[in-house]
Amino acid sequence: MVHRLPRAVAVGLAAANIATVAPTFGADEYRVSGVRKVGVVRIAGHTVWLKPKTPVRRLFAMLGYARAGSAIWTEDDFGFEEDDELVPALAHAFVRQASRALAGGPLRGYVTREDALPLVRGRWRIGDQLTRRGGQPLPVEVSFDDYVEDIAENQVLLTAATRLLRLPGVPADVLGALRRIVRVVDGVSVIPVGAPVPVVRADRRNARYSSALALASLVLSGSSVEQRAGSVVASGFLVDMWSVFEDFVSAALREAFKPYGGVLVVQYASTLDVEGTVKIAPDLVWVVDGVVRACIDVKYKVEKHGQYPNADLYQMAAYCRRFGLREGWLVYAAGDATEAGVQIVDGPSICRLALRTDSTPAVLGEQMRAIAQELARSLGVPA
Repeated sequence: MVHRLPRAVAVGLAAANIATVAPTFGADEYRVSGVRKVGVVRIAGHTVWLKPKTPVRRLFAMLGYARAGSAIWTEDDFGFEEDDELVPALAHAFVRQASRALAGGPLRGYVTREDALPLVRGRWRIGDQLTRRGGQPLPVEVSFDDYVEDIAENQVLLTAATRLLRLPGVPADVLGALRRIVRVVDGVSVIPVGAPVPVVRADRRNARYSSALALASLVLSGSSVEQRAGSVVASGFLVDMWSVFEDFVSAALREAFKPYGGVLVVQYASTLDVEGTVKIAPDLVWVVDGVVRACIDVKYKVEKHGQYPNADLYQMAAYCRRFGLREGWLVYAAGDATEAGVQIVDGPSICRLALRTDSTPAVLGEQMRAIAQELARSLGVPA
């Protein structure tokens, strides 16, 4: 599709690998294709919205399922009926869930601290006392457990709130709610940009934070976009749609294969040649008793005009030959593309399934169960 864009914006989109941008004969007109991310990005003073074709509600449901292996968010969790852009929807959803999580006050927990105090508290660190204090009795080098609010759960919520406050496109009515969240957890440490986000283990103690933490994790994973090309800087919140789709399909298929035993392995590492130099990594393989019984590759997009690329067929044929399979599966987020199977000459049958990403997760999940059932039936594996 052709768009009128300032040159700096076109350069930024291409440099940040957000889309393929090619100049046309028109002044400041560029052909934009292969958009790989959705969200909002600020480039050279211009705000660029990248709108998902998948409805935002469906996108959130897919994100939730991919992260938890089950529907952790429902439409009732959001309250953004009017939002058709990702960032406003995400901001509304986060404020709603974080406000619920903090309604009874911030969670507190025990944190081990080390300090030099005028009296003994907790455990005396004798080695540090000798090396740091030269034998002086005071202050005392100690370590102790402190019951505080500055714990990982609150750090993640606070950092997500502060980053949302800096994002372009956050609705004005949400900004006040975000500032209230920041005030509630005042005194908690903010996670520095680029630092790893603490892993929070779900338990009964932090159960009320679960939905808010999942949304916060999404904010933090997508808010570190920054690309510099000369004097052009692109920054904002972007989500890789291919990654969302692949993660959702992987999680849904993993659940669908449970009744049939074995294990569904993601990015199964192997080699194609005898010498072991040609590396391959199918998206998903079903391993039963140590043997690969099925192979599935997930593709977010088909070629133009709904055509399946031949390269996908070559790739799947090679996988099937490598693992001795009679059948392979290609799963596409294909919109209106027509499903079709291909029988390779003296080779495997390759099934191609087109999923409509505007369907509900329940409908998509049913298709995943149908794949598992068909594979198990063809292989004679009982449920």
